[in-house]
Amino acid sequence: MTETTETPPGQRPAGATPPSRGLRAIGWIIWDAIYWGLLRNESFAHASNIAFSILFSLFPFMILVTGLAGYWGGSELAKAAEQGTGGIFSVLPDEISKILRPEVSAVLSGSQAQVLTIGAVLLGVIVTGLVEALRMGLNYAYRAYDARHFLIRRLEGTFFMLIGGIVILGLGFLVVVLPVVWDFLIPHAPELSPYWSYFNRLPLVFFSFAVFLFLLSAHLWLPARRQRPSSVLPGVLVTMALWFVAGLVFSYYLSHFSSYTRTYAGLGGAIAAMLFFYIIGLIFLLGAEINNAIGEWRAGLPVSDR
Repeated sequence: MTETTETPPGQRPAGATPPSRGLRAIGWIIWDAIYWGLLRNESFAHASNIAFSILFSLFPFMILVTGLAGYWGGSELAKAAEQGTGGIFSVLPDEISKILRPEVSAVLSGSQAQVLTIGAVLLGVIVTGLVEALRMGLNYAYRAYDARHFLIRRLEGTFFMLIGGIVILGLGFLVVVLPVVWDFLIPHAPELSPYWSYFNRLPLVFFSFAVFLFLLSAHLWLPARRQRPSSVLPGVLVTMALWFVAGLVFSYYLSHFSSYTRTYAGLGGAIAAMLFFYIIGLIFLLGAEINNAIGEWRAGLPVSDR
């Protein structure tokens, strides 16, 4: 029997061909990520799972955050949490924000008081299910098998959920506090008046940085594969750039060409949101496939080894 050894990611196995350079290498990586990744690695099915999980967990997550904030911090912290959940919609396409914002506001208006019941356990399971969907997609993208106990994975999902709640509270704090700080500064420094539009973008900068850290953490810790920050950074940056472009393009498409209301009637808004989250999930997986393709390129693996 021949003994086989596993080559660490990014290291070239014995007998591998040297990687190409320049534009040829970029083209090879893109082809590998799209063809061998998205098209032949079940990424479209995993993107559907991620899209469903996002929409399914969006309302429970916001209910948990605002409810727990109100229980532990009173009405002021609950208000900050509500402002934070509202701030999330500022980074979504306008058309998607118009669809989801009224529904989220209606749900949050009467849910905080009942959040610390047995239903909170069910809400936690639903929210951590999103982390599991992301983990499954990343494991497929990185060609890894996760043998960890399901309770360990759920605890990890709970940790990500708590971090997300803290981010929302921080975002809500900025939304509430920034106008107060600005009103205090202007009488003492009136020359700052023309810069309000830049000052008002601080919540968006904060949220974008939080999304960057979330993506970096997800690629490093969710899949069953040990990686370095430098090895996952390309996919994270590509994901954020394509998310921004996808938001602009999808918003333009909905406002000019969409016919969901004629096709799906009253479900048109939900279908449009699901399609947007599907695109978001597909881009997320594309970032992981790009990282995997870069690792294979560095290792000099031929196509036949995949």
